[in-house]
Amino acid sequence: MYKKIVCSKVKILEKIYLNEYISSYKKITNMLDTLCIKNKNIIKEYIGKTAFGYDILSFTIGKGNNHVLLIGTTHGLEIITTYFVIEFMLTVLNDEKLQKKYTFHFIPVLNPEGYIISSSNVLKNIYGLNEYEFEMLSTTYLKEYNKCDELSKKGEKITNGFYCILNSNLNNIDNFYLRKNVERILRICNLSENVLPIWAANGLGVDQNSNSIHKFKDMKYLRNCQKCAALRYNIIPVTIPSPMSYPGEFTFDRSLENLSLYRYISKLYNNCNLKYIFSYHSTGGEIYGYPEDCEYNKLKNYKENMEMYSYYTGYKIINEKLKYGVMDYYRKYLGNTICLTIELSKYNGNPIGPFCNLIEFKNDILNNKKALIKTIN
Repeated sequence: MYKKIVCSKVKILEKIYLNEYISSYKKITNMLDTLCIKNKNIIKEYIGKTAFGYDILSFTIGKGNNHVLLIGTTHGLEIITTYFVIEFMLTVLNDEKLQKKYTFHFIPVLNPEGYIISSSNVLKNIYGLNEYEFEMLSTTYLKEYNKCDELSKKGEKITNGFYCILNSNLNNIDNFYLRKNVERILRICNLSENVLPIWAANGLGVDQNSNSIHKFKDMKYLRNCQKCAALRYNIIPVTIPSPMSYPGEFTFDRSLENLSLYRYISKLYNNCNLKYIFSYHSTGGEIYGYPEDCEYNKLKNYKENMEMYSYYTGYKIINEKLKYGVMDYYRKYLGNTICLTIELSKYNGNPIGPFCNLIEFKNDILNNKKALIKTIN
């Protein structure tokens, strides 16, 4: 479907290994299984299971003393993050020096259900398109997406606009039980199938990042005040199970993905020299990493790491006012680990806006690979 980049006679960090921008969840799991069969130095681990029976998997490569964790697809619609995490896996597999110096842990898809809901509908729309056609579809989507943001700022409820660019259907979700529960959530929220491509939550309608570990009451209060999601998503409720931003009723409520991640990170932190966590999200070209209420040396360390990552990507460092998210918890309580949240693309428009310029998308992937290596070094 897509062209593969020719990579001969260039450095490893200047190569792109993946030749498909978006793959089905089944294709991803098959590809990762094949990688494990062909590379005995990959350790595959089952770290949890979702409500609808999908395995949450981690893959470990390397034998170094310094451990680094990469996380993709916390939100289902952020499909480019899975692309990046797997791309970096392939980079590490082709670099023996990295494998000797570090031990990398990869969670390519933290939220399999959300990924399936979003990607299955996206794939139906891009099947058979060449790169130019894919760019044009993504450009049209992005323009409508940004236009809807402006209209929402004027108080308009966005029911059409960018929602109508992609044709969406519940039947694109193969899993019967997942499909029926998503249908139930849409009915309760009074939403149409048009929202399926921008599904961020898991199959139970709980948002992983909103399911705060340390500030749950604050997050719950915030969502009760907001009522609906921000900007172009202002028809989506955030106080009941929905496509995005609903935190649940308590920490880890209907959030097996979040609980699995918590247990996995706790194990790595207690048993290994866990130096870095990179949680990848998808749009805005931003870096989040300011910890809450910390001592000067820790703040200085975080700032230096963010500036290093920013230097190689050009991404903006953000010090958000409300630090209620899941990664904010790890930034606050993991004393010897740097936890950064990276928005991979400078473009808006989940899930396909970042593909409006494929050359820039590939450059962003290459720059993020370089930034990650420079930062952990």
